[in-house]
Amino acid sequence: MRFLDILAPVFLIVLCGALLQRRARLDLQPLTISALYLFAPALTFSALIKQPLDGSALGRISLYMLLYLAIMLLLAGLTGRLLGCDGDSRRALTLAAAMMNIGNFGLPLVYFAFGEAAVATSILVFVLFSLPLGSLAIVIAQGSQADWRSALRNSLQVPIIHAALLALLLQALHLQPPAWLLRPVDLLGQAAVPVMLLLLGMQMARSRWQQVGRLLPAAISLRLLIGPLVGYGLCRLLQIEGLLRDVLLLQTSTPAAVLPLLYALRFGTRPDLLASAIIATTALSALSLTALLYLLPLLP
Repeated sequence: MRFLDILAPVFLIVLCGALLQRRARLDLQPLTISALYLFAPALTFSALIKQPLDGSALGRISLYMLLYLAIMLLLAGLTGRLLGCDGDSRRALTLAAAMMNIGNFGLPLVYFAFGEAAVATSILVFVLFSLPLGSLAIVIAQGSQADWRSALRNSLQVPIIHAALLALLLQALHLQPPAWLLRPVDLLGQAAVPVMLLLLGMQMARSRWQQVGRLLPAAISLRLLIGPLVGYGLCRLLQIEGLLRDVLLLQTSTPAAVLPLLYALRFGTRPDLLASAIIATTALSALSLTALLYLLPLLP
């Protein structure tokens, strides 16, 4: 029942997006811009403005994020070297293993798993991960051409960051926007979850599966098996418990993210491997995430 109640709605909407794209061959830019600049920032602001600011949770999420990304980047780099990969293949493997779909897939997943009580926490996790993930994806894909300043500047321009900062600032000042302003923001935010899942399906429909040898099993194992184990170990180490632990584990156990594929295509960083990893990890996450959802209530 875990799959039917929580994961089936996620995959059904993703499938609708994929079928729509196969049938209609739509231009994704207008919908992507709407999600990036309107729906997702509205959801971020409306969820965070209603949630009392928890400084301790903010600190623990930040520390978890830094340690998780450092460990996953290290493991991906070591795996690539052990397999004797060239530079481009190692970078593509790193993008697949360390860059999880914490937004398009993770936010809806947490919503279906834990309800509205967990939405603000999952958005805070998403926002805190977005800045390093966005910057690292660009830098890793660029390789020797990497420009840290440009990557960081591009990440800071994401509207979700601005919406989160505004909500947290108003919370800190104990200011509440009027109802006539919050209601339209709430309505726009309600469109974010289905639109993000539709976009994920539409983006996947445009990707092409290719045989890429032994690198693909390595990418799948790192993202869907090693990633959750690293996350659980960090939660134990940092004494993160309860709903926050479950949200962190679920969001950081999601499949490989789609956005790095755009950078891989732009800089020629083995987009064939990354596209195949996105498709494979998304499909296989139906099994890994179902298992994780069953295990979460049993974990000490």
